[in-house]
Amino acid sequence: MTDLHTHILPGMDDGAKTVEMSLAMLRMERDQGVDTVVLTPHFYRDRESPEKFLSRRRAAGEALRDALESLPEEERKTLPRLAVGAEVAWMPNLADWPELPRLCLGRSRNLLLELPFSPWSGQMIRQIYDLMGRTGITPVIAHIERYLKIQKAEHIAEVLALGVPVQLSAEPLLHPLRRGRALKLLRGRQVQLLASDCHNTTVRPPNLGPAAEIVKSRLGAEKLASMSRRTDALAAGPP
Repeated sequence: MTDLHTHILPGMDDGAKTVEMSLAMLRMERDQGVDTVVLTPHFYRDRESPEKFLSRRRAAGEALRDALESLPEEERKTLPRLAVGAEVAWMPNLADWPELPRLCLGRSRNLLLELPFSPWSGQMIRQIYDLMGRTGITPVIAHIERYLKIQKAEHIAEVLALGVPVQLSAEPLLHPLRRGRALKLLRGRQVQLLASDCHNTTVRPPNLGPAAEIVKSRLGAEKLASMSRRTDALAAGPP
């Protein structure tokens, strides 16, 4: 099982602040049956240059790898495999960014994309089509549940009709009052991916394992297996 959307890389954003926190989160992922974690720190191009972000990501990755190397081999071998990417905040003319391939998930051409929390427009949706057509990069829509109450229903429908992978966070499935809408999206195949979007070990912890159990009990083992296969493939890229 792959956790495609995490904020475990230390010191990068509002996620893990220390290497110790990163290791604790990786242990939680392992204990929930996750064997691959994609490290996707926030990238805001209006706040930071791509070069600076990639340099910071590289340094944070080295710090985490050093910490992993210092663990006993018996434990190190039990922890999830790591891949890097980014959660890229939408900006106009995204297709013109030459650095996009370096921000994709793992070895893939799939880009985890955070859409605006300001009102969406037809122009934004057209530019998503443009992104795919001009670059060959497939956007993966991050945490769709966060937009449902703040965007127009017709714009949500347009995004869901794009034919691109859409990710739901685990958290709504763990709350009975929010679970129904999340299950409806999964059942109707409008959403194909499940990830934790974890930030720490307390208020936003790794929780993909418990959410996967909800999917299995409500929608069936084959549905969960299908989602897991698609998530694994998105991060792995071509063989």
